[in-house]
Amino acid sequence: MEKINLTIPKKSEYMSTIRLTTSALSSLKGFNVDEIEDLKVIISEVCTFFISNVENNNEPIDIKYEINDGSITVIVTDLNSGEISDKNRTNSEMCIMIIESLADNYNFDLENKKITFKKSIE
Repeated sequence: MEKINLTIPKKSEYMSTIRLTTSALSSLKGFNVDEIEDLKVIISEVCTFFISNVENNNEPIDIKYEINDGSITVIVTDLNSGEISDKNRTNSEMCIMIIESLADNYNFDLENKKITFKKSIE
């Protein structure tokens, strides 16, 4: 298993860096174009969820990639203090539905502000 960590400012202008990193890592491991696009959508939804729903934005987002033969697991943790707000409830529900439909496996640990998802090569 290979592990890669990315700690990046919690700002929407870094979303392209996150998507590009996810795309490059999954491409290196043999994911096809559709699977790579799924991963990019999932990581975007997860990061947008934290940007929109945790009010404090002083600390970065930590992204851990665990790459095995044929699969990638991504663990995204918001390192900011504060609770997850309910102000964007509809957007949050849509985010969860998108992640459910594209990820093979996922876990929302909202108490610890951590979302984990896994995607395997089909």
